[in-house]
Amino acid sequence: MKLRLEITGASPDEQQRGIEAARAVFAAAGISAEQAADGMFALEGWDDANFQDDEAPTEDEDAAASIWMDANKAAVAACCANRPADAVPENFLFLELVE
Repeated sequence: MKLRLEITGASPDEQQRGIEAARAVFAAAGISAEQAADGMFALEGWDDANFQDDEAPTEDEDAAASIWMDANKAAVAACCANRPADAVPENFLFLELVE
């Protein structure tokens, strides 16, 4: 599995810089991108289930989802480092795990 960063107008070099920033977050947290993505998947599944208690993510899944979100933020910040602050996208998941 590999990471992909989709941000409109980003060059391949900017996208790669963002992916490397995300990898650094995963490495610092001591988990793989796959583990973090699994946590995010569990969190999104809970959202889809209207936050029913029996669908709630485990503590580990919640922590992994948080790391995924941190990696996404780091990826966006690194990718868009040369853009004006008002041109940096916010509040969306741009990082993807693909085969």
